[in-house]
Amino acid sequence: MAVPDLGSVLVSLSEVFPLVVNLVFLLIALLGIVYGTAGLYGLYGVAAGEHKFTNRPVTIDAAFGKLALGSAMIVAPVLMWKFANSFVLGGNITYNMFNYGSLPRSSTCDSIKIAITYFFMALGSLAWLIAGMRLYNATAGQHGAGPGSAVLYLVGGTLAFFINDVADLVGSTIKMDVSLSNVCTMMGGS
Repeated sequence: MAVPDLGSVLVSLSEVFPLVVNLVFLLIALLGIVYGTAGLYGLYGVAAGEHKFTNRPVTIDAAFGKLALGSAMIVAPVLMWKFANSFVLGGNITYNMFNYGSLPRSSTCDSIKIAITYFFMALGSLAWLIAGMRLYNATAGQHGAGPGSAVLYLVGGTLAFFINDVADLVGSTIKMDVSLSNVCTMMGGS
C-alpha cells in the first residue's frame, strides 16, 4: 500500500476545509437565531413584567445585547465577505474564497495554498463560534468566562481567517515575503 505524500493529502483537504468553514458558519447562524430569540424573549419579559421561569429577571441591556449578538452571528458570513478586501486593498485571495469556483487551481502548489488558507479560515470561524458563545454567557450573567477572553477569540479568529491579508500586511511592514507562496518553494514546487 502506497503512502500518500503531504502534497496530495493537502490537495485532497482543499476540498474538505471549505465544507468545515461552511458548517461552522451554519452553526454560528443557528446559534445566532437561538440567541436572537432569547433576546426577543428577554425584551418581552422586560416589557410585560413577566418573570415566571427565572429567578433572575433579564435586564433591558442584556436583552438588547443578546439580540445584537444574535443578529451579528446570523450575518457573519456576509460581514466577513464584505470585509475581506478591506484590510489589504488588492489582497483579493480571501475575497475570492467566498466566490465559489473563482480560485484557479492550476498546479499542486495552488491547491496546497488554498488548503492551508481554508484551514486557517476554519480555525478563525471556529474561534468566532467560541467567542459568540462566551459573549452570550457574559450577557446571560454567567461569570465563568469573561468578555476579555471573547475579545481574544474574536481578534485571533479574525487574524486566522484573514491569514493571507495578515501575511501581506506583515510582509509590507517588514519588507519581506511571508506569504503562503513560500510553502511551495519549501516543498520544492513551483
